[in-house]
Amino acid sequence: MVEDVEELFERLRRRVMREVDRVLSEFEALRLDWTPDGRLSPLYTVYEFPDKYVVLVDLAAADVDSVEVKVADDRLVIEARLEREISLGDLYGTTAMRGVTLRYYRQEIPLPPDADVEGMSYRVRPDKIVEIVIPRRRG
Repeated sequence: MVEDVEELFERLRRRVMREVDRVLSEFEALRLDWTPDGRLSPLYTVYEFPDKYVVLVDLAAADVDSVEVKVADDRLVIEARLEREISLGDLYGTTAMRGVTLRYYRQEIPLPPDADVEGMSYRVRPDKIVEIVIPRRRG
């Protein structure tokens, strides 16, 4: 009888742990793309080549004259102001997000250990995609 209860408890414990793992993985998958202080996280992709990394960052609606690309510690930091402020309440037609106004982009991307940031270069393409090229260190 005690063994039956222990077995039942163990099955229940495993089931609860699976559910907790599922919920946590869903939270990890949810990426907060904006913050109440007006920051918007742009989409980006990192391509790896034998001699370099190429990072593409989509800064749609950005003021291209305000684009900054810098390195802070072991992270690539991309920032830019939006051409104009965007109110989420107006965008979604709801009062739930009234008062949230997007003003700027900011994204931090971890750099690989062999990234040679001294040789980094970037350009803003006409489609407002920032193309960042970071050479790889040799050896």
